[in-house]
Amino acid sequence: MTGRAINYLAEKKEQNIHNIKPMLQFHEAVQKISMRHYKDITYRDNKTRLNLLTEFRDLVHKYFDNSSLNMMTGKHVEKPEAREAREAINLQLKKVYQIIRLADINPSALYTPHLASGDQGSNMDLILNIFNLGRNEIPPDAAIDYIERAIDVYKSNRAPSFIRTINPFFWISFLLTKSK
Repeated sequence: MTGRAINYLAEKKEQNIHNIKPMLQFHEAVQKISMRHYKDITYRDNKTRLNLLTEFRDLVHKYFDNSSLNMMTGKHVEKPEAREAREAINLQLKKVYQIIRLADINPSALYTPHLASGDQGSNMDLILNIFNLGRNEIPPDAAIDYIERAIDVYKSNRAPSFIRTINPFFWISFLLTKSK
């Protein structure tokens, strides 16, 4: 490679770095608005969250319909469909958990172990521990109920989120809080 070609590639690389910075700033701003409380999001964000929750619920159904708990070992016996669903659930788990919490829903239950173990009861998050429910004798429907409650919250928020989206005062407020 000639010196001229190397200089040209170096200049292009520098230009691309400068082009990426505004895109990263925009992405960060989108991330901030997308992780707001459900009463502070746009129609598009509401729809995105609703779709993600619905897809997640369907994956959870698919996983538990295609797996069973081996009571001797305490492990799930998974069909290939369940393994695929498990992988997809793990990829979405953190985001779905945040979305559920931003809907003012606390997906936890009081877990009380067997008396013979001598352990104290404690709160167990049903979404983050979705693959441990059977081991703790908690039916998967308990976690699915919380997911469906979140879906209902976002469905009920469709009209208000649309009004926020077309309301110029919402956007002024957004810009003012963003600059702080």
